[in-house]
Amino acid sequence: MAEGRKRKFERVDFLSDHVMALKEAIHADFILKPGDNGPGIPTHKAVLAVKSKVFRSMLETDECKVSPEKSITIHDLSYGELESLLEFFYSGTLSPDSKHVRALYLAADKYDIQYLQDICREILISSLRSENVLDIIQLSIIPSDATLKEAAIDFFIRKNLGMVFHESFETFALEDPSTTLEIFQACIRFLRTFCQKPTQPQ
Repeated sequence: MAEGRKRKFERVDFLSDHVMALKEAIHADFILKPGDNGPGIPTHKAVLAVKSKVFRSMLETDECKVSPEKSITIHDLSYGELESLLEFFYSGTLSPDSKHVRALYLAADKYDIQYLQDICREILISSLRSENVLDIIQLSIIPSDATLKEAAIDFFIRKNLGMVFHESFETFALEDPSTTLEIFQACIRFLRTFCQKPTQPQ
């Protein structure tokens, strides 16, 4: 048992060298630039190519191959968001406390990084609260993520149904009547199931 734990820690230490390669730009051969005019981040084309098919296609374009700067600007990510994305590429981990989960969730969809999207989805579901449930429902619509949407709607019905009387829900309903209809349909299905449950004899 102790030997197994030791081996696990050794593996973590071994993989941490990958992050060092990013942090110290060891033999970096490419630069990703954020869309907020922050500094470019040195990285490795091989890592980008194996982590994302979209990045691989971008790197294989003639325009990228002949670029004297050897760089690409990722217009939809800030410096902090881009840095977090690259750290995930090199470490395979993402802190549940990351303030960039929303941006990384959308980036995972755009750049076809399924594993990252799965992790971000789990974090978003675990973070569901009364104050963010409508935002997360709207977020799930962008990549057509049925799993996230269903989890958020279920949370809304079970934990926060009184919000239908709030001004924030009225605004949501006016902006997105289609999703509002889905919420009410799910609510009716839930109530039907609840009413059909047999009552326990006293």
